[in-house]
Amino acid sequence: MFLGRGVLPPLLPTLVDSLSITLSSAGVGLSVLWVSYAVAHYPGGRFADHLTRKTPLVASVGAILCGFVLLITVPTYPTFLLGVTLVGLGHGLYWPSSRGLIADLFVRRRSQALGIQVSAAAAGNALSAGVVVAALSVATWQASFVPTLLGLACIGFLLHRWNRESYSVSKVELDVVPTVRRLFTTRRMLVLMGSYCLFVFAWLGVMNFLPSFLHAEKDFSLTVASSAYALFYGVGIVVSPLAGNLGDRLPRLPLASGMLLVTAAGAVVFLLAESFAIVVVGVVLFAAGIWAFPPVMQASMLASFPDESMASDFGALKTVYTAVGATGPAYVGIVAQRFGYTVAYAPFGACLVVSAVGLLVVHRIDRA
Repeated sequence: MFLGRGVLPPLLPTLVDSLSITLSSAGVGLSVLWVSYAVAHYPGGRFADHLTRKTPLVASVGAILCGFVLLITVPTYPTFLLGVTLVGLGHGLYWPSSRGLIADLFVRRRSQALGIQVSAAAAGNALSAGVVVAALSVATWQASFVPTLLGLACIGFLLHRWNRESYSVSKVELDVVPTVRRLFTTRRMLVLMGSYCLFVFAWLGVMNFLPSFLHAEKDFSLTVASSAYALFYGVGIVVSPLAGNLGDRLPRLPLASGMLLVTAAGAVVFLLAESFAIVVVGVVLFAAGIWAFPPVMQASMLASFPDESMASDFGALKTVYTAVGATGPAYVGIVAQRFGYTVAYAPFGACLVVSAVGLLVVHRIDRA
């Protein structure tokens, strides 16, 4: 599932040429993917709370399959936008249901369980760079999505067979206004949301253009840039479970704040470095902070929600911070086309530092 979405950033230079589009148009396309992903989170959470977890999980796999089929069969920019929209909606529907299922199964070691799931997602994304290189070597860019289609078909079948829940289809009230009042009327939640929005804005802005940045600004070949992109996710495979384990033992908000500072330091290093080795060190530092953050923060958020509305409350929060963060790729595409990637990436370090300070403010509110 994450393999297919992860294929898009390494494919970006090829897509720009193949679809005859500009860099800013490519950035808009990636933002459409992430906005669609964000929009589906809240209804996905409501479905997970009021239907069975199995129902939205299997439906989401079907939506993602349809999106990737479109990307393969009709390679034009409008169908590219439609395809990434379906992929985003499917991922957004899947996310709160899967997190709700994990929260149901793991209570005492929730951070660790989330860390393992984030690690699995990173593994899928890490494989994407190799898939792109192999596909472009022996076929066309559309072949990059074939492993994802096969994997999704297997996942859908296994979810259908192994999940013992029944399917449930009924009318579900979204209750948007009560949810907004419950979640977004306290200073604590507003600061927490602002911090997470800044984190996701920086993360999506950097990650979606990382191979293109390394190729254009650091003179990495496309193969080496794709390998560095794979390394970014490879770090996540190791770091996320370790961070989740720490999140079950230490105060989560200060720990997450420290991770954001590590991320900011990594961004500064790979932006300013000239030598290959130091750029790679910066990418590793950035990746370590990025992948350590979600399991710790998500466990902290889940612990603050009532069980009966856990998935929908979390889905509502993720809808907001992912929608804000989804503007990151469009911002980078537009600014980089005019001024270069270094100028586009420069504000992200400040975003991460401000986000870290915000989490410490929330921690202080909790202790007051």
